[in-house]
Amino acid sequence: MSQYAKKLLRAGTVNQAIRIIADHGRRFFYSDSQDRYASIEVDYRGRIWWIDDYSGKRIYTHKAGLGNEWYGFTHGGTLRHLVERFRDYVSTGIPISTWLLGPQREWDVSNIWGYPEEDMQKVRELAGALPCFDRQLAGGGK
Repeated sequence: MSQYAKKLLRAGTVNQAIRIIADHGRRFFYSDSQDRYASIEVDYRGRIWWIDDYSGKRIYTHKAGLGNEWYGFTHGGTLRHLVERFRDYVSTGIPISTWLLGPQREWDVSNIWGYPEEDMQKVRELAGALPCFDRQLAGGGK
């Protein structure tokens, strides 16, 4: 199987995770007003793009020198970090930590995404079972 085909398969797995996140809690990565889900896309050169749910913009996810400010990305820094890790998984095939799925606060049982606990557990259970995540890395980090 070619590297390009592998990237396409991994992008499909990431898009499943995005749908799971978008179908629970505060519905990050889904826009009610646009009736659209965000997604990851691989172009014919193997470059990875984010298609934003709200703006509909196609955003280049790699470092591109000056000016790559992710214009059109409608989520905050925590979710951008998750998208960057999704990009890395699509590029390399190295799974990312399940810790990135609504990281828990240290002082209570809440998560920084603000998802209700039952929704967050469902996201962690369903998305965490996908090959883009490694449960052994659940302690944090990449």
